[in-house]
Amino acid sequence: MSRVAVVLSGCGYLDGSEITEAVATLVALSQHGMHYDCYAPDRPQRHVVDHLSGEGTEESRNILVEAARIARGNVRALDQLNPDEYDAIVFPGGFGAAKNLCTFAEEGVNARMHDDVKAAIMPFVLAKKPVVAICAAPLLLGLAAREAGYSKAQITVGYGGNPLSDAIEAWGQFHMPLAVDQACLDRTHAFISTPAYMFDEASPAAIFASVQAAIAALREILG
Repeated sequence: MSRVAVVLSGCGYLDGSEITEAVATLVALSQHGMHYDCYAPDRPQRHVVDHLSGEGTEESRNILVEAARIARGNVRALDQLNPDEYDAIVFPGGFGAAKNLCTFAEEGVNARMHDDVKAAIMPFVLAKKPVVAICAAPLLLGLAAREAGYSKAQITVGYGGNPLSDAIEAWGQFHMPLAVDQACLDRTHAFISTPAYMFDEASPAAIFASVQAAIAALREILG
């Protein structure tokens, strides 16, 4: 049975993991008979957003504690992840990918991965073990590809001409425009990406189809 690490960035699309994408990931992995474990950084979120009003608050919340809401408490600190124990790693989307996993929200094209995220993802990238990234999380593929010295790795966030796709190309990679229910499979680098809620008006069914496409591609690679 394939073993997959799922990295969450909190709970809630405005400041953490997008819940529909995260749950769809766990469901799709389960449907394909893949064992998964959830991880999240054990540190404060960049900020906290009231998801009813859409406004920021003065609260401080821990990414790991918030991710436990999605994982039903079964989640470990990201710095405990041992890449040797897993065949692949998956990053659901949400603005937490740009705020809590890397510094894109503050620094744009000058972004970097946080140290715990870099330590988790780079062993997979360098070993050519599959890395799946959903919605905004393909930013991590672009940053990891640059870190590994890759060029023209194929990555999608759906439509082009947005800050995320522009950054991916500025980092020397190739952005592939795709529809919401399609996944980009770069076999050379073992990268899989899919747009999901980069299409804001997509239905939950379309989001699930997007995630299913990515996990189906993962299943294809893992055999």
